[in-house]
Amino acid sequence: MSVLSGIFFLGAAAIVGPILFHLIRRTPKARYDFSSLMFLQPSPPRLTRRSRLDQWLLLLLRSLVILLLAFAFMRPFFRTSTNLSPDDVPRRHIALVVDQSASMRRADVWQKALDEANQVIDELEAADEVSLFAFDEQLTSVVTTEETSQLDRTQRREMVRERLKQLEPTWNASNLGAALVGVAERLTADDDLKQTGAKLQIVLISDMQAGSQIDRLQTSQWPESVQVDVHSITPEDDSNARVRLVDSNEESTAQPIAPRVRVRNTSDSQADQFEVVWLRDNKPASRPVSFYVPAGESLVLDVPYGPGEVGADQLQLSGDATGMDFDNQFFAIPPLQEELSIAYFGSDGKDDSDGMLFYLSRAFGETASRKVDINAVTADTVLDWNDVAGTIPRLVVITETPTEDQRTLLDTYLKRGGHAVVVLQADDMVSDLSSWLGDISLSAKKEADASSGKSYAMLGQIDFQHPLFAPFAAARYNDFTTIRFWQHRDVRLAEESAANVIARFDDGSPAIWTTPRGEGQLYVMTAGWNRKDSQLALSTKFLPLLSRWLELADRQKLAAQSYVVNQSVALPSSTGEKTIQTPSGETLQLTEGATSFDDTSEPGIYVLRQGGKDLPFAVNLADAESDTAPLALDRLEQFGISLGMAATHSEELAELRQLQDRELENHQKVWKWLVVAVLALLAVETFLAARRSHVPAQDLGEAQ
Repeated sequence: MSVLSGIFFLGAAAIVGPILFHLIRRTPKARYDFSSLMFLQPSPPRLTRRSRLDQWLLLLLRSLVILLLAFAFMRPFFRTSTNLSPDDVPRRHIALVVDQSASMRRADVWQKALDEANQVIDELEAADEVSLFAFDEQLTSVVTTEETSQLDRTQRREMVRERLKQLEPTWNASNLGAALVGVAERLTADDDLKQTGAKLQIVLISDMQAGSQIDRLQTSQWPESVQVDVHSITPEDDSNARVRLVDSNEESTAQPIAPRVRVRNTSDSQADQFEVVWLRDNKPASRPVSFYVPAGESLVLDVPYGPGEVGADQLQLSGDATGMDFDNQFFAIPPLQEELSIAYFGSDGKDDSDGMLFYLSRAFGETASRKVDINAVTADTVLDWNDVAGTIPRLVVITETPTEDQRTLLDTYLKRGGHAVVVLQADDMVSDLSSWLGDISLSAKKEADASSGKSYAMLGQIDFQHPLFAPFAAARYNDFTTIRFWQHRDVRLAEESAANVIARFDDGSPAIWTTPRGEGQLYVMTAGWNRKDSQLALSTKFLPLLSRWLELADRQKLAAQSYVVNQSVALPSSTGEKTIQTPSGETLQLTEGATSFDDTSEPGIYVLRQGGKDLPFAVNLADAESDTAPLALDRLEQFGISLGMAATHSEELAELRQLQDRELENHQKVWKWLVVAVLALLAVETFLAARRSHVPAQDLGEAQ
């Protein structure tokens, strides 16, 4: 026989009550006065023997009633011979997910994470299936259930531990949302395939920093069958600040300006005093600048280079907690002035306000980052463009018909990757350059609509997907309707032309088109920026458009000089050997046709060497990874994630056994028969007690 609630056995201690009551001897309450005793002195009765138990039968009945009541409350039942099997309850499939993003490099966070993971491994039961995942920006499967399914408990633990030892923090950002969704999908897919009905459990070991990406959780439906148990790892002192270089606009001055630096403090930081200094070759290259930044705030100050230290390439922050230096560096390419030239084919002078050279020469003032020389080319100019001597122009602007020899040189220039802009500012240029530009011709003259009185044209269609106009795609920049074109050449392109029209006037005629020439590009405009043709030179689009042409013409230039870890770097096209020097000094050999470099796995300065040139670029830690304030767990619950740990296999088996016992007890209801027995005993006890309490009158005065 078994019971459901053994705790009620303590109620049997109430049996002490009847025993105590039976030991207490009561004195007679009746009092009778006798005349013969009136003259005697009263004296208390003398006890001649100790209290002793009597009425044994009543005591036994009363004690038995208490014992039966306690036993009834224990809800006894007779267990059947049916035994439970371990297969009667679902097993657990535990996915151990370890964060290895850059923020796990803080202080002793990584070692704590390993210790926490090993503790979870120690608590695994023999029936548990286990898999191991690691994540930063990407989710990596380290141990699968297929590898551990045929191993015993000890072997399974050792395999997971060995793979765990091989993990280490990366410099990548953290994408917690994608990791959780990815693991949940794999767990549910595996369970659907095996049809085991296992309890799916994710054990997440992470620093749960607020900068981790969780956007994926908003677009995914979380499966109800998957629980998440979060083990949050944090250092004792979480004071952390990050330093970043603020982009500055140097287009308006030829003198270098002091770099602007932002220091941002985390919301839970206990520190507020910091210092920032420039480094060159890991040595100070400027005076330290003090920053006072309260928790959750940011501050931007000038941090000038030291005298003569123009090559400083690293910002160093100090002042946050010990061990929080994983994001205290910011790498930047030192500002160097680039010298380039533009070849201008035209006879107008720089001081001729009616010509286009007047505006072109004034568009590119000398700045700290760029110096542009405009070289005028006439029909009598003898050109000697030599790559070795550095005389090849970055961009060619053609406003008059070049000679045959010049066209031959231009063809060679274009085939080697040069960029040229032809401005058709006269109808004669259309006929003179017809064959060179792809058999173009003038359309028939169209009479103006007298009723409209319109004397100008505007750009009606622009391809903002083209690289030339891509920077203007945003809504605040894509309005070209304020530019009026007083006249333009109504050009008709050949039917089988390779030209790509990227802008048209409102009457549908081409305004700008581009044609590939070898490795280069030839742009053609049917209207100029001189005062006679348009207002383009007076608009805010003129300088950005010219600058964009220069950027596209620089085939040996990287698209940017600053990237984040794990970001792909687009490589400029070039023939010959290509190598990358990493911050650790390792040289990586790239294939000749490589168009991108993806192994930006650590922050620092990288150098691309190709075509005899060194093209450095900086790689830094993602800004969000420095936001180390803790992420509130209720953010996860808002996405429908069930937090907590699933019951172990042993606990599930014990719960199932208890449920079975409850069903047996509810079916047998032994307690009802015990209550009946109690009532019967109470009836007997009442009868006997009433009978024994009837004492004859002559015995009332008997002394005790």
